Amino acid sequence: MKKVIISGFGAFHTHKENPSEKLAAQMVHLSGKGVNYHSTILPVVFSEIPSQVNKLLEQLDDVAAILFCGLAASRQIVTPEKIALNWLYCPGRPDNEGKIFDKGEPLEKEGQLALMSTFPVEELSSFLKKRNMESEVSFSAGTYVCNQTYYYGLKKAGNIPCTFLHLPQDVDVSELAKNLDDFLRASLLS
Repeated sequence: MKKVIISGFGAFHTHKENPSEKLAAQMVHLSGKGVNYHSTILPVVFSEIPSQVNKLLEQLDDVAAILFCGLAASRQIVTPEKIALNWLYCPGRPDNEGKIFDKGEPLEKEGQLALMSTFPVEELSSFLKKRNMESEVSFSAGTYVCNQTYYYGLKKAGNIPCTFLHLPQDVDVSELAKNLDDFLRASLLS
């Protein structure tokens, strides 16, 4: 049985619902036939992300893929992320504890400037387009909690395929879950 970790976030800032939370829950229902999806909802809290990601990815020896997911309310399409930056910057957008980074600062002072995805994001985006879901590879996961999660996730994942998937607010979660399951089974889990 191959294991896939998928995470989402709950409500934050002015967003009362987060489609990534629904997607993570939906993926669990697709477990079976050799694949076991493990989902978790991460807090939209800067101070908790490093330890939460570390805890989530503690047992990577049997993990086949990692999908972090989050809301990108300003986007209209599903965007698999290629790059995570070692940077925090969110003036006017507090996390759920009210923390704001008005001046940019690195996540890790000695860390690499950026980390590249180990997941076939271009192939995923093409697959979703063939399934009539608008998608485009993104080269900026932002500088908020999503990017922070992705950066720490890529550091911990090593060679395990790992990406961050940004979702628009109105994404069809059931359709996306089915398409992700099909893609993972065909490309990474076979």
